Amino acid sequence: MQLRHLRRLLATEPDLRHTRSGVRAVVERLARVERAPLAVADSTASVRDGLHRERLVLHSPVRGSFDGTLLAPPDPAPDAAPRPAVLVLGGKNARLDQLTGDVPPDHPDRNVAEQLARAGFVTLSFDHGIGGGLDAGRRAGRDEGTLLAHAFALTGHSLLGALTGDALGALDVLAAHPRVDPLRVGLFGHSLGAAVALHTALLSGHRDLPLCAASHLGTYPALFERLLTGHEGAVLPGILEYADLPDLYAALAPAPLQLQYGTADSYLDPDDARAAADAVRETYASTGAEAEVHELDMGHGTHVGHATDFFTRTLAGGPRLETDVPAQRIHFEVDERRAVLDRVDAALASGILTQGPQVARFEELARPWTGTGTAAVASGSAALEIALRIIGVAGRTVLVPVNTFFATAAAAVRAGAAVRFVDIELDGLGMDPDALRAALDRHPDTAAVLPVHIGGIVSPALDPALDLCRRRGIPVVEDAAHAFGATLGGRPAGSFGRFGAFSFYPTKVAVSGEGGLLSAGSADDLEQVRRWRDHGKSAQGSTLHDRPGGNWRLSELHAAVGTVDLERFSGTLAARRALAARYDVLLADVPGVRPHAVPAAAGSNYYKYLAYLDPEGPLDRPLLKKLLRERHGVALAGEVYDHLLCDHPQFASRRQPSAVGGPFERARWFARHHVALPLYPSLTEAEQVRVVAALRSELP
Repeated sequence: MQLRHLRRLLATEPDLRHTRSGVRAVVERLARVERAPLAVADSTASVRDGLHRERLVLHSPVRGSFDGTLLAPPDPAPDAAPRPAVLVLGGKNARLDQLTGDVPPDHPDRNVAEQLARAGFVTLSFDHGIGGGLDAGRRAGRDEGTLLAHAFALTGHSLLGALTGDALGALDVLAAHPRVDPLRVGLFGHSLGAAVALHTALLSGHRDLPLCAASHLGTYPALFERLLTGHEGAVLPGILEYADLPDLYAALAPAPLQLQYGTADSYLDPDDARAAADAVRETYASTGAEAEVHELDMGHGTHVGHATDFFTRTLAGGPRLETDVPAQRIHFEVDERRAVLDRVDAALASGILTQGPQVARFEELARPWTGTGTAAVASGSAALEIALRIIGVAGRTVLVPVNTFFATAAAAVRAGAAVRFVDIELDGLGMDPDALRAALDRHPDTAAVLPVHIGGIVSPALDPALDLCRRRGIPVVEDAAHAFGATLGGRPAGSFGRFGAFSFYPTKVAVSGEGGLLSAGSADDLEQVRRWRDHGKSAQGSTLHDRPGGNWRLSELHAAVGTVDLERFSGTLAARRALAARYDVLLADVPGVRPHAVPAAAGSNYYKYLAYLDPEGPLDRPLLKKLLRERHGVALAGEVYDHLLCDHPQFASRRQPSAVGGPFERARWFARHHVALPLYPSLTEAEQVRVVAALRSELP
């Protein structure tokens, strides 16, 4: 029987190797929430029975219009302090008018929203939209929520994901209300509403949202096979492969959590619920936090008093801490992650795991941003080394800016060259043309020059540097690891030299996990790259080798990530530039810090947003970074760079004449005084304001 098959599947232990953040990622992928901001289309306010009431019409571009009700204690003065708030999510059969007390509830605990409002909280409730929408005759007595859940499943979506999307939008509406303190907002849910509240907490991005969940506890196998009381709208399809219900609650740790269940609840097994609660408590304890659990002598209901006490403790005591602002945040939306998974699956199904159609597509997508043909390789470092080997630098000199990442010089060393360093100029942070001219005069055996586009800025000083090299017949390899999408005079980085070398490491503006790219205007050069990257084969598919190439291929799996990222890159670039422009405005009157002025001809991709600390200020950079991190939860990005190449032990210990040409005063000044503010497409305006406020508070 199929029941035996089902029992075997339900008995399979979920893969609990996922971290709590991994559980959130799985939930996000399976829920497929279509995030659509809710607008308040209409609002009617009144005061009745001692409460401020707002009847709202909420509009979603996904769902359409639906009703909501906001309740609040009437404030005695228009300038009263904002209050803590709770989004109240009722069960499957809950009626909005009963939740809010607009009509007498049919059970003493039904009017949760009203009771919380009378306790001093602003509450928002809304109609789930799973009752009364389908024709009763055609339903023929079948549960409307079940029918909707099955219909959503046909599209690869879920009813729970749709309900969670509504709740996430409502949470934003509630936090933005003028009566609400946005830093003190919690979630309450009963039964199906508790499932929605749980998944809303997991996906909200606010890791400290207090959650009170009533009458939704146990294990999925017990609820859906043994008890047959589980509802399709309360579970994500496929979730049990990764996590059971207790694991989802535990993934909230250390956020405040209260669980309520009744020993007389016909939908639950008390022993199963008790074991689930113990599992949640154990995980919470491992993080140094405590999950509050109430086993109560009640049926399928809510103990409103316990819920009120919980929110009073967790919300009314003062503002809660905001989530930290990290130095870097890589974010792929769910549909983008699914696209990556589909492409990885296609590669696995085909058996072509390297040098296949995904790599070819990656190269095709990159070409509009480089202005020339491209060849994908394993990393940015591999790209540099291959270019230098094609040029033939062994036994000769390669000139490199003294301020760049170690890989720039290391690639030349691996290619057999002697590395010599050149000072930078401070406008575009490129090679100083005068210093380059002097270095070329000192090293007539120079085989190549490697200008670097630091921070995503293609310096106007590149033009005179190119002219110097052109007149001497010296090829130029652009280290454009920072500069994918950046331009100078409208021309893209990577199109100026014989080669352009790009990195798609996770910290870069475009990513593939691990990966690199070489751009070149010559078809012959690109063919040489393809031979070098594949162990130096004399031709594609040949078993003969005519050069000491390497395993510098890009895999189809990395290319799957890269193609999805490049398909969205125009939006990425626009977002980075908009964020930089906002920083320019926010920092205009902040003492002690000065943004780097990008030259007018340079179209930066803002790989880094660079600024300079006052050289005469009392705070050095390490101390400032420590204060911002510990006092404000703000992490500055890494410098570019804090140590000059001539000071790295690899070069300094050899005492080679790499420092000939001076003390590199401009590069040293830059290395000592610049900072890089967090900047990535998912950075919010509020987070930028917080970063600048933190700087203002710590700088004199």
